[in-house]
Amino acid sequence: MTILDELKKIVVRVTHCNEHDIALDTPLRDLHADSLHWVQIIVGIESTFDVEIDIERMKEFKSVEDFVTHIEELLP
Repeated sequence: MTILDELKKIVVRVTHCNEHDIALDTPLRDLHADSLHWVQIIVGIESTFDVEIDIERMKEFKSVEDFVTHIEELLP
């Protein structure tokens, strides 16, 4: 399973959006996640990938691809 696939599972579980609506080029604002959703998504990512998301850097993320790239950079 790819990082994108795992990320989709987390986002769908938290926001109840449609998995087919999530692609690399999907803007984060289109995920319709509020601040509580983002906390749950970050916790899910950190738990699934055993990484620590840089919250300050995350503020610069515009798309799902930015998240995937950040996770890739954190993995050994």
